[in-house]
Amino acid sequence: MRIHLLALTLMATPALAESPLSALVAEYETGPAAIFQNDGRYGPTGTDYEAADLNQTANLYRTQRIALEARLGERHGIILLYAPFDLTTRATLSRDIDFRGTVFPAGTVVDSRYLFDGYRGSYLFRVINGERFTWDIGASVQIRNALVDLSAVDGSRYAKESDIGVVGALKTRLRYTLPSRVWAGLEADALSTFGLFGNTTGGIYDVALTLGVPVTSKGDVSAYARLRLLGGGADVKRRDIYNWGNFGFALVGVQADLVSLFDRSPSTP
Repeated sequence: MRIHLLALTLMATPALAESPLSALVAEYETGPAAIFQNDGRYGPTGTDYEAADLNQTANLYRTQRIALEARLGERHGIILLYAPFDLTTRATLSRDIDFRGTVFPAGTVVDSRYLFDGYRGSYLFRVINGERFTWDIGASVQIRNALVDLSAVDGSRYAKESDIGVVGALKTRLRYTLPSRVWAGLEADALSTFGLFGNTTGGIYDVALTLGVPVTSKGDVSAYARLRLLGGGADVKRRDIYNWGNFGFALVGVQADLVSLFDRSPSTP
């Protein structure tokens, strides 16, 4: 929510029109998410389980994202992103599950929480800056706030795994704009360790396809529809942690260039 508050503050500042920024794009999106895969194992004696074991594949889940991008001249861009993801499901276990040494027997009714909030900063360099087509490349750093827990509904058992970590990724973005200002975009963050760092294997990917429609004649405000695939995970031997997930999103959103909006707003006497 800090990014949201920052965006509201900037929108309330008329002096933004005099900023050296070439663009300051605020973006908000929301929509349902589906869990395609969410495998886990926690603890030296932990049981391998899947999303279906905890009823995570039974429903869709509302999600949202907030982003703020500062364009510095024609070539450079900095993006701040807040991407929360938090869901709780209830299931009756069909088999025993050992979670961090706590065994939840078959037949136990459990609540399971899966929290994976992301705070991401990205830098992009514009390789191609055409009238219709743009291409950016760069890198991202994400702070992940993760928590997974199981709790018996009768209060007899509880176990959790929580972690705050830093994940890096390469980033690219392409956008093509028609003369009508309708635009299409592809954006991707991705990286794999390929098992090169100690005894940890991990990876992350975040790929989005977007179709945008201008709301204003100048094109500085757009509504869009977006399909997103998000996934990744890690196998951390030294901590006896394994988690790998794949998620799909169908989203609608709006983005607005605050610099352009204030630049064309009537000046106050």
